[in-house]
Amino acid sequence: MKKLFLVLCVPGLFVSSAGASPLEKGQIQAVKEVGNLNGVALNCRFFDQAKRIKQIMIDNLPKQRELGQIFEDETNASFLRFTRAAKPCPSPVEFAEHVGEAEEALKQAFPVN
Repeated sequence: MKKLFLVLCVPGLFVSSAGASPLEKGQIQAVKEVGNLNGVALNCRFFDQAKRIKQIMIDNLPKQRELGQIFEDETNASFLRFTRAAKPCPSPVEFAEHVGEAEEALKQAFPVN
């Protein structure tokens, strides 16, 4: 599980922040929400959704190290929060809907990458 967790976390995806615009609060929040969902997906073994989340990040964000770090940090925090809370996993259909909503919010926060 640990190896799979590291593989799906998108390490090194965003490598350059040179010349990057400062991030707005809404952009940071949108990335954190996707990271939060990724942590839940990994915890609940929704690997198809974790793969979808990774692709959403690749397709919609500018390649900035800071964004990748925010995503990774929130993924890890979410994974730990979910584990400690011992909550039941959401239904796969409900979770997929949340991922779709988060994707739309990310697209609105980063209209052009």
